[in-house]
Amino acid sequence: MAEYHVGCGAFAIYAGTLNPKNKSLWKNKSECTDEAINAVRDYMILELLGGLKCSKASTSGYEWTLQNGQKIELRISIYE
Repeated sequence: MAEYHVGCGAFAIYAGTLNPKNKSLWKNKSECTDEAINAVRDYMILELLGGLKCSKASTSGYEWTLQNGQKIELRISIYE
């Protein structure tokens, strides 16, 4: 069975399979930007906030530190 991957390019997010001889090249790919962003949004709502109707939190997110010391934050918030 094929091993699927998700990656970004200059203009979109793609999902597909990689070339078995050169893992940095796509063998087959489909653009899935909107679907990928919506999936991340829904995952974060469930995992970090406990769902849309949960009062666990109204905002949360992830943070990464880059090699140069800069930080990147991906945050989700629910508000009226």
